[in-house]
Amino acid sequence: MTIPELQDLTATRVPLNDYDQSLTKSGTVRAWNNFGWNLTTIIEHVGWLHATNDGGVRLTASGKEALAAYADPQQVYDVANLAYKEWDALRNETLPDVGGNPEVDVLHGGSGAAHALRAAAPVLEAWRTGGSAFSSGAAVWTAEHARELDEYLRRSPSPHATLPDLPSVEASVLAAEAFVLLVGPFSDMVGSTKRSRVRNPLIPPVDPPGLPLRISADLEQGFVHGGQALIATPMAMLASFVRTLVHWFEQPEHARETAWTDPWSFRDLVGAADGTDLRVTSLLCLVAHPAAFTAILSPVDRERIVEKLASEMDGLSGDADKDLKTITLRLQQERAGQPVRYDVAPLLQEWSEAPEGGARAWLIRGEVDQQNRVPAWMKQAFVSVSVAQLTQLPKEADESSLSSLVDQHYGHLQVMKREVKKRDVLSFALGMRSGDLVATVDGGSLRLGRLEDSPAQLQSIGGMSLLTRRVAWYPDTAPEVKQLPGNIRSRLRFKGEDVLELTELASALSDLTEVDDNLVLVPEPEDLDEAVGANAAEDEDQKKASEPAKLDCDVEALGTQLHHADGSWIAELLASLNERRQVVLEGPPGTGKTFLAQALLDACGLTEAQSALVQFHPTYSYEDFVEGFRPGTDGEGGLVVKPGPLKRIADEARQAPAKPFVLVIDEINRANVAKVFGELYFLLEYRTKQVELLYSDGSERFDLPENLFIIGTMNTADRSIALLDAAMRRRFVFLSMDSGEPALAGMLHRWCEATGRPTALAALRDRLNAEMAKRGLDPALAFGPSYFMRDGVETPAALHRMWRRELRPMLVEHHYGKHSQVDAWYPFPSWLRELDLDGPAQAPLDEGSDTPVDEAGADAP
Repeated sequence: MTIPELQDLTATRVPLNDYDQSLTKSGTVRAWNNFGWNLTTIIEHVGWLHATNDGGVRLTASGKEALAAYADPQQVYDVANLAYKEWDALRNETLPDVGGNPEVDVLHGGSGAAHALRAAAPVLEAWRTGGSAFSSGAAVWTAEHARELDEYLRRSPSPHATLPDLPSVEASVLAAEAFVLLVGPFSDMVGSTKRSRVRNPLIPPVDPPGLPLRISADLEQGFVHGGQALIATPMAMLASFVRTLVHWFEQPEHARETAWTDPWSFRDLVGAADGTDLRVTSLLCLVAHPAAFTAILSPVDRERIVEKLASEMDGLSGDADKDLKTITLRLQQERAGQPVRYDVAPLLQEWSEAPEGGARAWLIRGEVDQQNRVPAWMKQAFVSVSVAQLTQLPKEADESSLSSLVDQHYGHLQVMKREVKKRDVLSFALGMRSGDLVATVDGGSLRLGRLEDSPAQLQSIGGMSLLTRRVAWYPDTAPEVKQLPGNIRSRLRFKGEDVLELTELASALSDLTEVDDNLVLVPEPEDLDEAVGANAAEDEDQKKASEPAKLDCDVEALGTQLHHADGSWIAELLASLNERRQVVLEGPPGTGKTFLAQALLDACGLTEAQSALVQFHPTYSYEDFVEGFRPGTDGEGGLVVKPGPLKRIADEARQAPAKPFVLVIDEINRANVAKVFGELYFLLEYRTKQVELLYSDGSERFDLPENLFIIGTMNTADRSIALLDAAMRRRFVFLSMDSGEPALAGMLHRWCEATGRPTALAALRDRLNAEMAKRGLDPALAFGPSYFMRDGVETPAALHRMWRRELRPMLVEHHYGKHSQVDAWYPFPSWLRELDLDGPAQAPLDEGSDTPVDEAGADAP
C-alpha cells in the first residue's frame, strides 16, 4: 500500500483539524509530515514495516502481531515509541573493544567493530545451525534455499534489489540475512543504506519478517573500509556469497564443523568456491574469525603489506594471510597491545605505493570556517585543518591515541562522518612526512609547498582550534586551476574530507614548482594567534575572506568580448546577481544566453569546482535536481539517497564561503519548476533559513549558502512550455537579452566588423525580424544574432542551408495555418541577392546537397 493511500484512509477515520492541515516551514502539510516520520522512522526501525522504493509500505509479520495485540491506536504508538527509543539507545551505545589476547589474536578496536560483529553473530549462528536470525524457528540457511537463490541470481544477471518472483520466502530471508554479513562491517556506508540493503529482499513477500531491532541498531556502525568499488555493487556481492554458500553445503558436514572452529579451514573452504569475489571471501573470513584476519579485504593489498612491513624476526611462511597475522601480532606487541589499522595513516603510507623519491602529495582544504586561510598559511609558513572539538593532543600522538580522541570528541557524528574526520586527523598528523608536497586552492590559483620536519601542533588561531604543520611555500608558483591539465584539475575536488592524498599526481605537481631556492620559510612567530588572529582586521586578505562572496570581472572587457556596445548590461547583470543571488536571462532563441553565462564564469575566474550546469527538461524532477533515491552503479535502483547537482554544489559552497559558486540552469522553464524545486522555493527567498529536505531523516537541515549564485536561461519563444509562475518570478531577477536592450543592439553588426565578415548579415537579420513583426508575430519569436555568428556563415551555401533547415521551418510553425505563404512573405533568396550575399549568379541549393538549383527547381547551368 502506498503512503498516499494510507493518508486517505487515515483522514477518513481521523479528520484533520486546523493544526494538522497547517504547513511546516518546508511547505508540507503538518499531519502528513508527522505521519511519514512515524511510519518510516519509528515504525520501520521497530521492525513493524518495510518502506518500499516506490513510495509504499509493506507490513511485516511482527507488525501484524502488534496490530492484533494492541487494539488501541494510542497503545500501538506508545509501544512503538518506546521500542524506537530502545533502538536509538542501542545504535548510540559505546561498546568496549572486542576482547582478545594481543599476543595471539588480531585485535579490532573501537565501538564500530564491536557493533558490526554483534550484528553478525546471530546471522553466523543461523548459518551454522540452518536456522534464521530474523524468523524464530524457520529453516533458512539450508542447501535447498542457497541453490534456489543461486539459480535465481544466475537467471537474472542484473537482478533488482528487491529480488521479485523468488519462489520462496525463505530464499528472500536468506538474501536479507546475508546482507547483514556483507554490508554490516562497512564504516564507509551510512546505517540507513545498510538497512535498506538488508530490507530490500524482504519487501516482495507477504507478511515478511521485520529487521530485528538490535541488528538494525548495530548496522549503524562499522570498522571495515570497503571502498566505493565494492560497496557500489551489492548484488554482485550477494551473488558471490551465494555461490560460496552453495559450495559450502556441498562439503562434508565434518569439514563444515571444523571450519567454524579453525579459521584456516574456514578460509580454505570458502576460498575454494568458483567464480567468487576474493574481497567477499575475505569479508566472510573476517566476520567469522575476527581474531585471525585483518580488515584489509584486497588480497593484493595484503601481499603488499607483508612485502613492505615484514621483518626478519617474523619467520614468514609464504601464506600471505598467516604472515599478515604474524606481522600484526608483532606490531600489536610493539604498541603495548593496541589494535593495528593498515587502512589509515601512518601504516597506510608505509605499505602503499609511493612515487619515485618517496615524497607524497597532499591536497588540503584552505577555505573553511567562513574564511580563506591560504593567505595566512603562506604568510606564516604553515598549513592547518579544523578540529573544533579537540582541546588537547595526547602526549604520544599515534594512530591509536588519535583515533580514540576523535571517537571521544566526535561521537555525535554518524560513523561515516566520524571516519572521515579520523582519516583527516591521522593523515595530517601522521601520514604527511617531511618533504611531502602540499597543495591547496587559493581563489582560482593552485598553491604548492613542501612540508617541513616538524610535528603537528594543536593551536587556537583566531578563535579556532586547528591542527598545524610547518610548510615552506613556493611564493611564485600559482598556476590558475582552470589552466591545469585535466587529470590534475579533476582531482582538486573534495568529497567531504579536508585532507586528500594525491600521491599519484606527485610527479605532475612537482613539475609545476620552481627550484628549491625559491622556497620561503619564515621564522615561526612566538605567538601565531597574535600574528594571524589579532591582526586579522589589518590584513587585507583576511578582510576579503570575511566579506560576502561576490562575482566580479572587467565588465568593459567582457562586453567587448561579447560584442556589446559597452559594459552596462554586464554591470547590471553582476549587480543583480550580487544583490539577489538569483537571475534569469530571458530572450528569443539565438541571443546567446547560455554562451553569455559561461563567458561570465570564465571572466569572473571561477574554476570547474566552483560551477555546474544543468539542463532542465519536461521529465526533470526534484530527485534529479536536489536529492532522491537513485539507482547505484550496478543498476539496482532506489536504494540510496544521492545528492543532485544543487545539493552537491551547495555543499561545496558551504565549505568555501569566501568563494562564489554558480549553478547555471539552462532552459529553466522547460521543467515543472515548482515540482523540481519543492521546498527550496522557500530558501530561494530566505537564504538565512533552513529546511528539512524531502528525503531527510530529520537529522539534517539544509540551507542555500549566501555564496551560491543561480543563473537560469529561458527561451521566450518556446510556446510548448509554460512560463514561470509568479512565485518564481518574485524570487528571481529577470534580465532581457533581446535586441531592444541598448548595449545589445547592433551586436551582430559589431561581430561582423570584428571578424571581417560582411555587415550585410546584420541587415539580413534585421530585415527578417522586421518582416516577422509586420506579419504580427510576437517580438519574443525574433531570431537572435547567434544564428548568424558562425564560422563560414557568410557563404551562400551556408546561408541557403540555414534558411531551409532552421529559419524557414520555424517560420512555418509560427504562421501555422498560413504556412503556404511563408515563401512569399519572406523572399529569402531575393534578399540575399539584394544584399549581395548570394555571390555571382548564385542560386539556392537543392535540399541535402551543395548543388545550386533555380527557383523553379531545375538544375542551374
